Amino acid sequence: MTVADGSPQQDEELVFWTWFFERISPVSDFVSKVRENVRESVVGGLLDTAGQLVNDVSDTVHMTAQRAAELTYSAILRSPAYLIVTLLLASALIGWRAEDFEHQINGDVEIYLPDGANSTVLLNEVRTQWSTDIVILYVQTNNSAEGEEHGTANITDANILNQISWIEGDDNNIAESGYGRGLDYNKEDRGAHACSSPMAGCDGVVWILSPAQIVKEANSTNYRFSCAVEKYGLPGSDGNCAVASQNPNKGYSIPQGSGAQERIDGYVDNSGELLSNFVRDTNNDGIWDTGVIIMGISFDMTNTDITPRTDLKTGEEIRDHKAFVAFVKSLLASDPAKEYCELCTKTYAKTWTMDEERLDTIPPRRAITVTGLTPVLHDVSDSIYEELRYTMLPISLLLVGLTMFILHRSWKVLVICGTPIAMSLAVTFGSTVLFDIMLTPMIISAGPILVGLGVDYSLHLTNRIEENRTEILKKMEDDAWASRRDGIEVSEPDPFDPQISLTANVRAAMTTGNAIFLSALTTIVGFSVLMWHSLVPIEPMRTVGKTLLIGISTTFVISMLMVPAWIELLRYRKGESKNLLRTSLIDSSRRKRIDEKKDSEARFIVRREEDSIIDTSDVFGTILGVNSLLFYVASTAIFTGFLSLSTDLNQDGCLILGFTLSTTLTFSLLDDFWDYVGKVPLKATLLVILVSSMATILGGAMFKEQLGKDITGSSDEVPPGLESYEALREYSIVFQGGQTNMFIIDATERGPQNETAPIRDLPILDAIEHIQEMKIDNVANTTTISLVDILKAIHVDVEIQGLEIYDQSLWELIHDECWDESANPLRPDCWPYSASSQEDMVNIAFDTLSPEVRSMLMNSDDGEGETKTLVYVNQPYINLAVAGGLRETIDGHLDEGGCTTPLQCNALGINGVSNSLLTGGLPVSLDINDGIHEAQSKTTIATMLILLFVMALLFRSPRLAIFTMTAVGVVVLWQPILMWFYKVNVNVFTAMIGTLVFGIGVDDSIHIIDRIKDERETPAGIQKSVSRTGRTIFETTATTCTGLAAGLFVAIPGLQNFFVLMMLLLVLALLTSSILLPSLIVAYHELAHALRGRFGTWQDYGESGSVADASPVDAVVFD
Repeated sequence: MTVADGSPQQDEELVFWTWFFERISPVSDFVSKVRENVRESVVGGLLDTAGQLVNDVSDTVHMTAQRAAELTYSAILRSPAYLIVTLLLASALIGWRAEDFEHQINGDVEIYLPDGANSTVLLNEVRTQWSTDIVILYVQTNNSAEGEEHGTANITDANILNQISWIEGDDNNIAESGYGRGLDYNKEDRGAHACSSPMAGCDGVVWILSPAQIVKEANSTNYRFSCAVEKYGLPGSDGNCAVASQNPNKGYSIPQGSGAQERIDGYVDNSGELLSNFVRDTNNDGIWDTGVIIMGISFDMTNTDITPRTDLKTGEEIRDHKAFVAFVKSLLASDPAKEYCELCTKTYAKTWTMDEERLDTIPPRRAITVTGLTPVLHDVSDSIYEELRYTMLPISLLLVGLTMFILHRSWKVLVICGTPIAMSLAVTFGSTVLFDIMLTPMIISAGPILVGLGVDYSLHLTNRIEENRTEILKKMEDDAWASRRDGIEVSEPDPFDPQISLTANVRAAMTTGNAIFLSALTTIVGFSVLMWHSLVPIEPMRTVGKTLLIGISTTFVISMLMVPAWIELLRYRKGESKNLLRTSLIDSSRRKRIDEKKDSEARFIVRREEDSIIDTSDVFGTILGVNSLLFYVASTAIFTGFLSLSTDLNQDGCLILGFTLSTTLTFSLLDDFWDYVGKVPLKATLLVILVSSMATILGGAMFKEQLGKDITGSSDEVPPGLESYEALREYSIVFQGGQTNMFIIDATERGPQNETAPIRDLPILDAIEHIQEMKIDNVANTTTISLVDILKAIHVDVEIQGLEIYDQSLWELIHDECWDESANPLRPDCWPYSASSQEDMVNIAFDTLSPEVRSMLMNSDDGEGETKTLVYVNQPYINLAVAGGLRETIDGHLDEGGCTTPLQCNALGINGVSNSLLTGGLPVSLDINDGIHEAQSKTTIATMLILLFVMALLFRSPRLAIFTMTAVGVVVLWQPILMWFYKVNVNVFTAMIGTLVFGIGVDDSIHIIDRIKDERETPAGIQKSVSRTGRTIFETTATTCTGLAAGLFVAIPGLQNFFVLMMLLLVLALLTSSILLPSLIVAYHELAHALRGRFGTWQDYGESGSVADASPVDAVVFD
C-alpha cells in the first residue's frame, strides 16, 4: 500500500515504537554495558560459580528424585492391589477415630478472646473473683402470648415470682435435694470458689439478678439490717441477733401468706429503677409480661455439684459450661419443676416480641428459655458440627463425584480420585482426635476445601499419566508405521505394558508430580501463616490452619501413591468412556470438520494464522444438534429447575450451583476450547493486561472500604431456628441489653480508712456515684449497676417499740445529714443517730447486703475486708462501628487521670484507688473485630511475601515467582468488588479468604508455570502449555467449586457467602493463571526483545513454529 506521494505506507504503531526505543537506546545500552562489566568482574565470576553450583545440586537432586520415583513406582505397579489395601488399612487405623472429632470442637467463649488484647487481660482478672460467663433465663408470662394463650399474668405476681424463686433456690427449698433445691442453693460459695473438690456443696452460680432476687433481697433486708445493728453495738445487745430474730420475714424468699402481694408491690415501688432492668411490658397493656434471670457462673466448673456429662473423647465425666447448661435444662424439665413451676413446662406458639419477618425460622417459645452467650456458642458449635458431618461433607463428595463423572464420563475416575479424598478426610479428622488437637466451629470451612484440593492433586496426576501414556503409544505407533512401511510386522502395543506404565508414571512424577509437590508445599506454607500467633491472635482461625496443614500433607502423599496404583489396577484410559456421551452429543459433521482441520495443521508446520482470537465456528459448535450457547443456557435452566424442585436451596443457591454444573458440562464437551484459550495471551496480550489492571485498581480502591467493615453479629452468622439465639436476640432488642461489660475499682493500696473495709469507704462510694451518673450513664445505649445502685434500691424500715427509727434506702441512710446533727439540741429527729456512728452505719449497710449481692459486686474478704468492687456496664448488641465509639467514650472517662496499665487508671481521683479500663462483651467483640481485621491484612501480606520467596527459590527465577504471585494477588484485590456486588459482610470466615485464595489459587499458576518451563517460553510452548494444562486446571477448579458449593446447603447465610466468594475467586484464579499469567510472560518477552532492538519478532506467533502435535506425514510416490 502507498500514500499520495507514491512512497510505501508505514505502520504507525511500528513507527511509534521504533521512535520510542531509539530514544531510550542510550539507557538500554548503558544497562547492557553495566551488566557486561559485572559479568566480567570478580562478582560476575562468583555469581557464575554459585549458579553452576546450584545447577549441579539441582541436577543431583533431580537424578536422585527420578531414581527414587522409578524404584517407588516400579514397586507400586508390580503390586497395585497390595499398596491400595495397605493404604486403606492404614487410613482406617487412624480414620476410625474421626467418628469422635465432634468432641474436639470447643464452643467456649474464651477461645475467641484475642491473644494479648487489653480486654482479655482484664477479663482474666475479673475471673479470679467474679464471673464473666453469663447464662440467661428468658421468662415470659401468658400476657406476652398472642391468641388463645394470652392471659393477664404479671412477672411481679406472687405466683410467678415464687416459680422464679424456686428455680433460683431460696430458703423454702434449700432443704430439698437434686433438682428440687434450685440452681443457686449455696449463696456463699461464689460459684465454686469455696470448694476444692466436686460434690462439696458448690453450685457453680456466682450470683443471680432477677425480679425475684430483688424482691427476696428486700424481703430479708430488715432482718439482716437489724442483725448488723446488733453486731455493731445496739445498746443492750450481745450481738447474737436476738432482736432481729423476732422479725417474721427473715428468710431469703418471696413473701408468703396473706398480704404477700401487697408487700411485694411495696418492694417493687421501693426498688426504683433497678427492677426496670429486668422486666418489660412488651404489648403496652400495663402488665410486665417479660423478665430475665441473669446468672453469673464460674469459669471453672470442676469443683461444683452439677450433674457431669460424659466426655466421649476420654470416657471421663466432666463438669463444664456445657454440662451446666444441660443441668439447667434438665432442672426445667424435671418432676419437681412440673410440681412447683408451671412456667417451666409452658410453650407459646407466638408472642408479641417475635420478629414478624422471621417467624418461619423462630421455634415455638418456651415460657422459660435458656439463653445467653455461653449457651448460644455451644448450640452454634453443635449445629455447625451437624451441618459439617451430615450435610456438607456428604453433599460435597456427591457433587465432586458428579462433576468428575461429567468431565470424564467414567466410573473409574470416581474411584481413582474419590478414594484418596475419602481417605484424606478420614485421616485428617482422625488425626485431630488422635493428637488431641482442639477445633472450633470454624472447622466447617476446612472440609470442602480439603475435598477440592484432594481432587486437584488426583486429577492433575491422572491426566498427566494418561497424557504421557498416549504420547508413548503415539510414538510407538509412528515407529510401527515406519516398520510396516519397511515390510516388518509389528504387534499392537499393550497400553499397560510394565515398561510403558513405568515410563508414564515416572514422567508424570517428574513433571506434574513436581508441580503437585510445589503446589502442596506452597499451599502448606501459605496456610501455615494462619497458625502464627504473632499474625493471628484468634484461636479459631489458627485451628483451621492446623487442620488444613494435616489435610493437605495427607492428600498429597495418598494421591501420589494411590492414583497410579488405581490406574494400573483398573487399567483406566481416558477416552474409553468419554465416547459414551460424545458420539451422541457432538454433531458428526462438526467432528469431521475438526478432524479435517487437525489433519491440515499436521501437514503445514509453519503457517500464518489470520483468524480471530477464538474461532466461533469451531469452539461454539453444536451439542445435541443445537448451538452450544443455547445448550449452555438450557442446561443451566434444567439444572437450576431440578435443584429448585428436589432440594431446599434458595433461589440464589439453585442458580449458582446450576450455573456451576452447566458450565462444567458444556465446556467439557467443547473439545478445542482450551486450544483457543491458549492463543488469547498471545493475540490479546495488551487487552488482557489492561482489563486486569483496571479491575485491580478498582478493587484496590474499594479494599479498605469493603474489607475494613466491622464484623457483623446478625442472624446471618448463626444457624436459623436456634432457640437460644432467638431468645438472646429478642432479649437484646426488648431490654436493650445483652452485652455485660464491667470495670474494676481497686482500693487495696489505700487500705482500711474510716473504720471500714477499703472498698466500703464513703469517699470511694461517692466517687463511684459521680463517675456513673455524671459520665458513664450519659453514654448512649449504656446503663450501669454498682454497689451504689444496690444501696439505693434496698429500703429499710425499722421500728423499735412503735417508734419509727429508719424508713429510707441504705444509700440515704449512710448519707443522712443527721450524722452531723445528732448532738444538735434543735434537731430531735437526729438524736437516735447518736447511738451509733456514720462509719458503723456504713458497715451495717454493707452487712445488710446478702451474700449473693456481695459475691456479685465485691471480692471476698481475705482478712482486711473487701478491697475491690465491680461496676457492671450493660449495652445491647449493636453495630460495632457504633459500639467502638461507645467504648472509646467510656474508656475516655475511665482513663481521665491517666493509666499506667489497663488495670491501673486514676479516674476516681483518690490516692491509692485505681480503676481498670472496660472489659466484657463489648470490648472483647471489638478486640476480636480488630484482631480479625489485623489477621486478615497481615496473613494476606505475609502469605504473599513468603510464597514469593519460596517460589523464587523453587523456580530459581524471581521473575517467574513475581509473575505467579501477580496472577494470584490480583484475585485477592478483586475480592472487594465481589463483596460489594453481593453485599457480603466481613466475618471470621471471610477474613481468611485472602490466605485461602493465595494457598489454593497459587496451585493453578504453579501448574501453568511448570508446564511452560517444560515446553519452554516460546509462543508455541505457551499456547501448548495453556491448552494442555488449562483443561486440567479447569477440571480441578470445577471440582473444587462444586465441592465448595456444598456450603450453599448450609442454612447459615454468612457461611454461604464465604463459600460463594471462594467459588468466584477460584474461578477468577483459573482465568488469571491461564490467561493473565501467560500474558505477563508474553509481555515480558515482547518488551525484552524490543529493548534489544528486535521489536516485532518474538511476538510474531504465526512464524514462531508449529503449534500442532507432530504426526507422521503420508508420502505418495508417483512414477
